[in-house]
Amino acid sequence: MGEMRGRAAAGAQLNTGYLWLLGTAVAWSFSGVFTKLNGQPGFLISAIASLVALLFYAIVIRPTIRISRLVVAAGIASYLMGITFTYANKLTSVGSAIVLQYSSMAFVALYEAIEQRRIPPARKVLVIVMALAGMVVFFLDSLSFEHVLGNLLAIVSGAFFGLMFFLNAKPGSSPVTSSMLSCAISVLPGLFFLPRIPQILPREWALMTASGIVCSGLANVCFARGITRVQPLTANLITMLEVVFAPTWAFVFFHERFGRFALAGTVLIIGSIIVNLVLEQRERDACAAQAVCEPAR
Repeated sequence: MGEMRGRAAAGAQLNTGYLWLLGTAVAWSFSGVFTKLNGQPGFLISAIASLVALLFYAIVIRPTIRISRLVVAAGIASYLMGITFTYANKLTSVGSAIVLQYSSMAFVALYEAIEQRRIPPARKVLVIVMALAGMVVFFLDSLSFEHVLGNLLAIVSGAFFGLMFFLNAKPGSSPVTSSMLSCAISVLPGLFFLPRIPQILPREWALMTASGIVCSGLANVCFARGITRVQPLTANLITMLEVVFAPTWAFVFFHERFGRFALAGTVLIIGSIIVNLVLEQRERDACAAQAVCEPAR
């Protein structure tokens, strides 16, 4: 009876983790809308939004700050992911940057393989290939492979993105503290744009405030709650729904149309998530039947 209750509690914890990560994807997906409506330089937008996020953490969340090498490493990985992705978007097409950044799933599998000293199971390889195929199809109309430096930076961003998931899923991590550290680093480049502060319009202040609260503050709180309940590859897959939500908001606010292949890409992306969840559940059931499961986190 106690074993059945334990399994039910573990299942509920996983389901809650999936919902938190879905919330993360939705919150992240508004970033493009808030940025596109704002006429200020990207570094200034990032700096002010990060400062707002820090105030949101301090006033509303009031988290317990935990500092360790793991937490600092995750914070630096998060910052480097963001800055390389910003420059990738300037040097290549948006579609190429997003597709190549979500190579992060392959990097998560690579980091896990190095740590565990074994080749990733076929299940993970299948899911990664399926998800990446969905990404490529979704953005097939806007992909560009001419801008080599931008594409390389997008891949580097993907490596740091995967590292962020990998490190924040480890015991002893503190995703909110890491996020706060990343925000603090992001504020520094904004100091060079201080002379532009009087030129910021009230509407732009509102957009940057919304970005800081929604895309950084709420998103990272959701991420912190989800990543401690779900395996890093699964977390990366679920948050990849950001690339489906973001074009939806672009269509609603800017009447930007989906590419011809967007529906097929969406089916592949969502299909990869479903396949991964089903295969994970089968593994857990098999593990439970043999009584060799690892303790739930």
